[in-house]
Amino acid sequence: MTASRFAIPNGMAAAAAGVSANVVFGASSLYWRLLASIAPMTLVGYRIFISLATLLAILWLTGRLRALRGKLAPRVLALHVAASCLVVVNWSVFIWSSIYGYVVETGLGYLTAPCISIAAGIIVFREKVDKLVGGALLVIAAAIALLLWRSGELQHWLYLTAAISWGGYACLKKFTPLDAVSGLLMETAFLSIGCGLALMFSDMTLALPADMSKPHLAALAMAGLVSAVPLMLFSYAANHLSLSISGLLQFILPTTQFVVATFVYRQPVSANTVIALAMIWLALMAIAIRPLLSGRRPASAGRP
Repeated sequence: MTASRFAIPNGMAAAAAGVSANVVFGASSLYWRLLASIAPMTLVGYRIFISLATLLAILWLTGRLRALRGKLAPRVLALHVAASCLVVVNWSVFIWSSIYGYVVETGLGYLTAPCISIAAGIIVFREKVDKLVGGALLVIAAAIALLLWRSGELQHWLYLTAAISWGGYACLKKFTPLDAVSGLLMETAFLSIGCGLALMFSDMTLALPADMSKPHLAALAMAGLVSAVPLMLFSYAANHLSLSISGLLQFILPTTQFVVATFVYRQPVSANTVIALAMIWLALMAIAIRPLLSGRRPASAGRP
């Protein structure tokens, strides 16, 4: 019996990578909660510097660091400067919410983030939408209005900020020639410069609690892998799965967040919030599964 009989098909491996990436992203709230003794902005600083070192090591070991220099045109640099501003906002919101127990809000933010991409296509690129997409957007707008009107238990600024920052970040990343890991390296490089300036000219500090244990220090050292590993898994999945399947897998991230919020954080939500979440989830699901229901075989991600 040959070893090839035990080989995992690319599609199954890619699907497993996509599921794993979104579960890890969604469950990473628990990682940041573990480090709750550290101030949120201090954690952001460590995430930036450790992620930079981790990504540099990954690209150097894979032989892609030298090739990166030839792609750094002024337009690419400007794009990633803008992306770095959005990603640091998103990281800050996510870490703050994870520490203080507002995980429903970040899950809601990631659930509604695709609407930012759709809205950008309509407003900026004058893309036309059919009745299904238009109807879904109206349902989502009504659901958000319902949240703002009747869900007093939520911190509304959190999910709005998470949605706008992550959705805008995803839009910018569509225009870069860099792969996901190289792009994040550029962004963390720019953020490292900004973080260094903040350390010199503001009250920001990297000082850790004096009584911090060795297990917590070891966990903090893993901050770069927490960012890089799911990103690499997600990139692999995107390159081997159809756009429709990739879109469906992304529902796992906010769903994981809601599970964590319910069973670990015990965060209370009102019936109004549950109804609004269901409206958003079903509206986005209708858009995501349409290519599958139409009987057409969607183009593979990463192919023309």
